[in-house]
Amino acid sequence: MAFAPCAGAVVVTLLLLGHIVRDPDTIGHVVLPFPSIATTTTTATDPSATASPAEASLLLRDQVLADHRAVEQLVGQWVPQISSIKLDLVINGVTFDYPEIWANYQSLRAQYPQALLLNSSDYVNFSGKDFWVTVAGVAFGTADEANAWCDQQGFAEQECYASRLMHTGGPAGNSKIR
Repeated sequence: MAFAPCAGAVVVTLLLLGHIVRDPDTIGHVVLPFPSIATTTTTATDPSATASPAEASLLLRDQVLADHRAVEQLVGQWVPQISSIKLDLVINGVTFDYPEIWANYQSLRAQYPQALLLNSSDYVNFSGKDFWVTVAGVAFGTADEANAWCDQQGFAEQECYASRLMHTGGPAGNSKIR
């Protein structure tokens, strides 16, 4: 499926040694870590547009890169975890592939504009690796405060709970189910 244009947004994509690289931290210029083989300019996607599996995979990776600095500001603090989906995970009879994971994230981001996307493999507090995790993007001093936020937002008990993002240690003591 094709990308739907988003008014005024342009993303520069570089094909470097057979890999597509996008640098979300550069605006107006591009940092080239390797000699460029080919350069293309594409219009960014409308977040509500349906993306192919390959496009959605890139969109997810791009979003993790774009949100990385903000997520790092939350390390060591309690945050509401509002989604955690792995490729091919089946939930309520739906098998999640990249387009469904991207759509899930976009839906949450539309409702909670401060929401951030991360990959569970980047943080030791997650026991499962390669999950696309959406956190609310707000920090709390305690797990109970983060869980109270989940309650205030009307999330079902299994859909939102407190998680403490960490780079050291492990999963033990870094999540609290409601």
